[in-house]
Amino acid sequence: MSFPQTIVGKWGWEQQTSTTQKQKLGTKMQIEDTLYVYGKAGEAITVGLLCESAANISTEDEDLAVATAAAGATEVTVTFGAGVDKDEYKDGFLYSNTGGTGIGYRYRIKGNTAATASVVTLDHEDGLIEAWTNGSDTVGAFKNPLDGILISNTTPVGAVVGVTVSDIASGSYGWLQTTGPGVVKIQGTPAAGAGIMRSDGTTGCVELLAEGSNTLWGAIGHMGRTAGVNNEYHEVWLNI
Repeated sequence: MSFPQTIVGKWGWEQQTSTTQKQKLGTKMQIEDTLYVYGKAGEAITVGLLCESAANISTEDEDLAVATAAAGATEVTVTFGAGVDKDEYKDGFLYSNTGGTGIGYRYRIKGNTAATASVVTLDHEDGLIEAWTNGSDTVGAFKNPLDGILISNTTPVGAVVGVTVSDIASGSYGWLQTTGPGVVKIQGTPAAGAGIMRSDGTTGCVELLAEGSNTLWGAIGHMGRTAGVNNEYHEVWLNI
């Protein structure tokens, strides 16, 4: 199955959802002055909520043994902490987190076999830039950040990825807005034009950006031309 990586859409396309995959995860869509990204919901998510990527799987995320593989190899055998499903990490990434000259390189995953010692196929025509050696190199793996997205939690489990522009059922596919004029649910009463961040008090909401606060999650945009009202949806300018 082949998909374009970036598309130019029309108004209304951003609100289309489906139970089958129509685009590659992470595909970007531009509609005039707004940008969207395509993802799969890990739970039922209603419109106008801030979302984050799913939590990592601790037995599969890093310090994994890798079989010796020469530079240029497009398949490597990785020993996960538990069995993985076939293509569970498709469109995700494999990277070296400790070791020699291959450390720090990141590779897109084309697919993987269903096994604890899984054969991972890289979506990289030149293969490994540097060789990996069993016993001295270890690797990490993470799924595509748009795979299994969640409503933004008050204690984050992943990076902010966008705001829903339609209801998306659990396991279904749809678009999240990342840039431009949008609408999102507000916590508190941030002033017109004020910087906003993810809320640490109400799931799926944004709140006033609190510089220097221990709860600072990072700026994701600004309020629009009206002050926010707690638990209402308001105009914002997103920059995620």
